[in-house]
This record gives sequence, structure tokens and C-alpha cells, in this order.
Amino acid sequence: MAEREAKESYGSDRAKLVYGRSTDGSLLHISDVQRGLACGCICPACDGQLVARAKADHKVPHFAHYSGEACGGGPETVIHLLAKEAFRSNPKMLLPERLGLDERKQVVMKPGQEVATEFLRLEYTDPKEIVPDLYVRALGYDLFVEVAVTHFCDGTKLQRLRDHRTPAVEIDLSRLPRDSTREAIADAVLRSAQRRWLFHPGIEAAKGMRKKEEEAWQKEQDERQVNAASRYRKRVGELARAYADGLKELARAKGTAPRHAELVEIGLIDHVGIEVAGFGCFTVLPAIWQAIILAEVFHDRRLGNGPCKAVPITKHLEKRNLIRPQFQRVSREVADDMALVETQFAPAWKAIDNCLNYLLGKGVLSQQGYGVALSKAFADPWTARTLAETKRTALLHETVQMVDWILGELPDDERCGMNGESWLQSIHQGSGLSYREALQSDIESAKIVGQIEGIAAMMEKNGRLPYGNVGLPIERAIERRKTQMAKHAVELREKQLQAAERLRHSRRDRLCVDAEKELTGADVDAFLNTRLANMNSMTPLEMAEDSESGLTRAREALSEIVRQQRIEAEDAAEREQYRRMITDDARSCLSEKDSESFLNGRDDDLNRTTPLLFVKDAETYRKAYGKLRQWQDEFSGPF
Repeated sequence: MAEREAKESYGSDRAKLVYGRSTDGSLLHISDVQRGLACGCICPACDGQLVARAKADHKVPHFAHYSGEACGGGPETVIHLLAKEAFRSNPKMLLPERLGLDERKQVVMKPGQEVATEFLRLEYTDPKEIVPDLYVRALGYDLFVEVAVTHFCDGTKLQRLRDHRTPAVEIDLSRLPRDSTREAIADAVLRSAQRRWLFHPGIEAAKGMRKKEEEAWQKEQDERQVNAASRYRKRVGELARAYADGLKELARAKGTAPRHAELVEIGLIDHVGIEVAGFGCFTVLPAIWQAIILAEVFHDRRLGNGPCKAVPITKHLEKRNLIRPQFQRVSREVADDMALVETQFAPAWKAIDNCLNYLLGKGVLSQQGYGVALSKAFADPWTARTLAETKRTALLHETVQMVDWILGELPDDERCGMNGESWLQSIHQGSGLSYREALQSDIESAKIVGQIEGIAAMMEKNGRLPYGNVGLPIERAIERRKTQMAKHAVELREKQLQAAERLRHSRRDRLCVDAEKELTGADVDAFLNTRLANMNSMTPLEMAEDSESGLTRAREALSEIVRQQRIEAEDAAEREQYRRMITDDARSCLSEKDSESFLNGRDDDLNRTTPLLFVKDAETYRKAYGKLRQWQDEFSGPF
């Protein structure tokens, strides 16, 4: 189904013809003519008579051949004609990108551009049989335009265009629907359709330049290969002579494996000094570089946590200048040819690999991931020994630094020329050993270090007096420290007294500020200076000065007074309210004279006081109001 629809849309004898040629040669759309033969149109391709058909059976209006047999070329011819027609008004046209040369004669891709065109004529012919679809002028140059609907330029036509030397562009309208409108065809041919250069002198020049560059590059490569082969042969000869010289030098060389004592103690000394193939690549004897591999690579882990393999180890030895420069970069091909000249030759990395394989076979190394590691039987005791040695060395170093600092704090006449190193050589009275030897002793070192730390603390003026001098001339320094400590004690006491006085004043001031916020007038002074029984007969000011807890108790007393005053104020306000109420009630019920007599007359039922003084809350108001009702009944009768 999809294939059939595509054919109907993009070209076949079943594609709909929606344009016909009128008697004056113009193209008319199906919507602009009468139905049937009255349209008066012929096929643009075969000149056969056309009949205009209306919409029917879900088909759009279209032209059909009156003879009944479609030629199949009408829709494509229409696109050609309308494409050419689009250029009659000298429109702007989009030219595709192309290869070219910049101002430095470098091959570049020049971007596409929209240019104005000048229509010359529809067809162009010349003796070389060039028949382009369109012949226009753009950017001041002649330009051929080929419109491809079903047939594209072949090799023969391309060659003719190259021979003619006129730029030519091909516009691909093969996928344009055959029933497209004039506007759609014009837009496609001028802008939106795919297009390519068939020929352009700039493209040819760029291709020629590129070919020239490629030929020059190839020539350069050929020369390099010839030179490389010559250098290769020369390098093999030079390496063979260098290796022979290296073997001679090593035969005369002497040396001891580094860290010999460690290797002996751990049991590895018998596994260094193995003459493996390629040992002539090194600047030192096998015993030396193999000892360095065991100590620095496998024990000290100078390569980090990565796998220990031949190549990383080789780079480490190169940094140590243990591999002759000539053998630091040897290709496999050179190494193979070298082996033909010197049977015991191997590149440095291979010599190291041979050494690793030997150590694996002896159980010194074991496989670990992608590399190898020192076997546990050797690694654990070596690590323990190194930790102990490192700890002793660090302790000795730190102790000498402290001694040097202590001596540096003493005046020259007290120091007597002593320094950290001479102190190490002096005798420790407790053990009879030198201080260097005593610091290596597990028994004496802790005591000596503790005493030196105490002396250093004293010299920094923040420690106690030391209980010994550990061979250091500090007697006068101790006396100075005693004097300083006594003076400091006096100063400290004075500061404490001053601080206590400041705190007393601060607490007194804070209480005064609180009292002035809560009380007014004479109440402030009365509160601050009244002795209270619940404060041990002290005034609030004295309590605040005494301590923080005293300040807290004084503030609590202040809060209690403020609370009582608030309650009294609330009671007075309530009492005044009810007095106003009984007064208003009396004046509304009695005459002015009787109301005054009632309000100010003493009554036995009201605790022998006047109603005005008796009333203070709701209960007393009700009792007073009852007496008022009695007065009303007595003095407000009919007579």
C-alpha cells in the first residue's frame, strides 16, 4: 500500500496531472478551467488532447488524456516547465556549499549562499552539445541549472560540463509531489530542494590542490620510510655496540646491594644478583637493581597501590637512572634483531620480567591480581622490622629536635657549646650508655623522652619544674622558672580578686537595672535596701553582690513584689468598679439625700462599715445591693 501511494505521489503514469497547456502555450491549473473538453488544454508532454475531470471516487480533480491512454510524462514535464518559469522574474536562488581555496590557497568548504539571478534564456546550446535546462547569470558569472525529476546527469554530461568550464548546479526535484502548486515548485527549485554542484572551477581547483597535497604527503611518507629503514639499521648496530660496552663495564664494576642488612635479616640476600638475559642494559650490577626492586617497589610500594608489573617497574628504575639511556625505549622489532646479534640480549623491561619470573619460581613473589606482590612469609617480618626501625628513628629525630630547641632557649654562657648531636654522644647517668644508645633502648627511651618533654614544657612557661636535667645545663633556667612561677601566682591572685570585684559590680548593676524596669520612685530604693528574712537578713543588693545564685534569688524576690503589686492593682481596680456600680444603683433608686445616707452610713450587716467601703467584689456587691433594696422599699413607699 505504501509503495503504491509513493508511486502515485512521486511519479509514474498513475500520478495525477493537474496542469494542462492552453492554446496560448501557458500552463493552467485544473481549478482554473471548465470541466470536460471545454477546458481546451493539451498534455504538456505529448500534446495529446486533455479532458478536465471533477472530483469523484475520492480522487482530486485532474486532467486525463481524452484518448484514454496516459503518456506518463505529463506531471514530470509540468515540474520542468514550472521550475523554469520560476526564473523568469530574476529571483534569488540558494547555491549549495562547495570545496574551494581560501586566500592562503588552503582547501576549505565554502558555505552555501543565496544569490540574485538574471534570467538569460530557457535553453542553451553550443558546438559541444551542452543543453542545460536553465541558463542564468549569478554573481556576474554564467550558470547552468539542471532540474532533475526522473533523470539525473550521467558521466557523459558531467564530462561535457567540465570541458565547457561553465559552473553548473543540479536541483533534485525527484521527491516533489507531481501535483505540487506553482508556489511549492518555485520554493523547491529556488531554496528548499536538495542541490549539488555538477561543475565549478573552484571545486576543480580545490580538488587539484588536494591531490597535489596528497602526492606531496605520499612522497614525504616514502622518504620517511627510506630514512626510517636507514636509521633502524643504524640503531641496531649502535645498540649492539652499546650493549657490548655495557657488559664490559659491569664486569669491572663493584658494589653492594643497598639495604643489605635488611635483606640479610629477612632472608632475601640470596635472591639478588641473578644474571638474567638483558642485564647489560643497566648501569649497575644485577645485585643492586634487583635489591632496589625488592626494597623500593615491593616493600616500600613506591609504585603506589597499582599492580607491580615489569613495565611500571622499568619506569621507576629509569627515574633512578639505573637503565642506560640507549635501552630505555627499544621497539620489539629492534629487540628481535638485536637478539640475532647478541643472543643474551633482552630489553630492560624483559630483563626485569625475567627477574620477576625467577622470584615467582623461588616463592619470593606471589601472583596478586594483574601483577605480583611480595610473599607473606617475607612481607610480614619485613614490615614489622621497618615499623620498629621507623618508630625508633622518628623518636630519635624528634628528641634531638626538642634538645636543640631547649638549648637554643638558653643564653650562650649557659649552653657551653652543647648541641643536639654532642648531647647524643654524652653519657646517660642512669644506664651508663650514650644518649643515642639509651634512646634505642626500650627500657630507657621512654623515661628520657618524658624528662625532655617536661623540660621543654618548663621552657615554654606552661609546665611544672622538671625532676631531672637529663644531662642538659638547665639549673639556672630552673631557678628562673621558680621565680617566674611565684610572680605569676601573685599576679594571678590579683587578677582573680579584680575579676571577682568586676563580677560583684556587674551583678549589682544588673539587679538595679531590673528593679528600675519593674518599680518606680521610692519603691526601687525600698526594695534594694530592705533586709529580708528569707535572705538571711541580707538586702537584695547584698545578695546579688555575693554570687550568681544570690542574684537569682534577688530577682525572684523582685518578681514576687511585682506580682503582689499587680494583684493589689487588679483588686483595687475591681473594688473601684463595684463601688461605682453600687453608687450608680443607689442614686438611681433613692433620692440624692437618701443615697448619700445609704452609701456612707455604717451597717451592722455589712461588718459595721459603710456600703461604699464594704463593696469590693461580686459577693460583697450582692450583699450591699440587698441592703439597697431594703432602703428602696422603706424610703420609696407611697407616702
